Amino acid sequence: MTAAAPAPLRLDPADQAWMKDPATRAVMDALEAARPGASRYVGGCIRNALLGKPVADVDIATRLLPEQVIEAARAAGLKPVPTGLRHGTISIISDGRPFEVTTLRRDVETDGRRALVAFTQDWNEDARRRDFRLNALYADRNGTIFDPTGGLADLDPCRFVFVGSAENRIREDYLRTLRLFRFEAWYGAGAPDREGVEAAARLKQGLHALSAERVWSELKKLLAAPDPGPAIAVMAEHGILSEILGVNGNLRILGGIINQDISAGLEPDPLLRFAALVGGGPERIRIMAAKLKMSNAESQRLQGAVDPSLCGEVEAAFTDMAAAERAIMSLGARAFEDQVRLSAAGDVAPPPRDWTLLAKFAREWQQPDFPVSGGDLILLGYEPGPMLGDAMDALKAHWIAERFEPTREELIARLKH
Repeated sequence: MTAAAPAPLRLDPADQAWMKDPATRAVMDALEAARPGASRYVGGCIRNALLGKPVADVDIATRLLPEQVIEAARAAGLKPVPTGLRHGTISIISDGRPFEVTTLRRDVETDGRRALVAFTQDWNEDARRRDFRLNALYADRNGTIFDPTGGLADLDPCRFVFVGSAENRIREDYLRTLRLFRFEAWYGAGAPDREGVEAAARLKQGLHALSAERVWSELKKLLAAPDPGPAIAVMAEHGILSEILGVNGNLRILGGIINQDISAGLEPDPLLRFAALVGGGPERIRIMAAKLKMSNAESQRLQGAVDPSLCGEVEAAFTDMAAAERAIMSLGARAFEDQVRLSAAGDVAPPPRDWTLLAKFAREWQQPDFPVSGGDLILLGYEPGPMLGDAMDALKAHWIAERFEPTREELIARLKH
C-alpha cells in the first residue's frame, strides 16, 4: 500500500491578520474575479508569516497581464496606479494602502543594476529570477504554500540562500549583496550561507555600479535591525564594508551603541549607529555624506554627533551637570545626547555617571531664553553687522558659562564695561 503524500504546508488565513484584513481581501477578490487561481501572495509577507514576524507589505504575483490587473481593479472599485508598468507592477490602492501586484516574469537581460523582463505564465520561471529562496515562496488565498526553489529548508535555522547560483544572482543586481546582509541582520540565525558570502566578496567591486542613494537606503535598513553587529562583522571581514565606505569600521563602538539600545530598550537609531561605525570627525562625515548623497538633515545630524569643539565639556558632563548644560546649550540637545552615547560606547571602563541619565537630561532639558537682543546692543551704539554679532556671541558664551544666571541688566552692564 502506497503511503499518502504529506499535506502541503499551509498558512491558516484565520490566524493571519494581514490575510483576513478587508483591504487585502478586496484586492485578492478583484484579481480572482478576473481569473480564478491566477494570483498568489509572494515574498516577504509569506517569509515573515512563517517566521512569526510582523507583515508590513503584502505583495502579489499574478498570471494576469498589467492591463488586466488595471481592469480588474477598476471593476472592483479600487484604484490602480502603474508604479512599475514596464516591469509589470501595478499598485492597487485598497483602504488607502498600496498592494503591489506584479505579473509573472523572467529576466531577458540584466546589467547589474536593472533588468529587461518578459512576462510569463510559469510560476517556476518567476521564482528562478528572485534573489533568495526564502523570498521565492508563494501562497494562494487559502494559505497553501508553494515552494519552487526549496526555500522552506532555509527556515530553521533561518538563513538566506540565493536562488540557483549566488554569483549569477549578484551579477544580475549588485544590490543583492547588501540585501543578503540586511536580511541576515533582520532575520538570520547562525552563520550566513557560505556560498552567498563568498560570491558577495568576489563581486564586491560591482557595488560601485549602484547609485549612492540605493546603497545608503540599504545601509540604513541594515543598521535599523535589532542587532546588525554580526552581519556588519562578516561584511568587514570580507572587505565589503571598506569597498562601500572606504573604511572597515569601528565594530567595538558600534557594538557598544547596539548594546545600549538593547539594554535600555531603545529603538535602533541607524544614523547614530552609522556615526559609531565610521568613526572620525566632521571631515570624514562630510566625505561620507557626499559619497552616499545623504540628505542635509542627515549630514548635519551626523556632523553634530562628531563635532569635536566641545569634547571636553561632553566628557566633563559625566561628573559635572554644569558642563552638561553648557554643552547642550552650545551643541543642542540632539548632538549632546549623540556625543554622550558615543563616548560611553567607546569607554573601556564604565563612565562615572550612567549615560542614560545624561540622555534623559538632554531630552527633558528646556533651553532658557537668552535675555539680550540685538536691539539692546543697537541702543548701546553698535551698528548692525559683524561687530554686533561678535559681541552677541561673546555675551552669550559668558551667559552659558555662568549657567544662564546673569540677568539682562547684568549682561548689558558687562557689555558697557
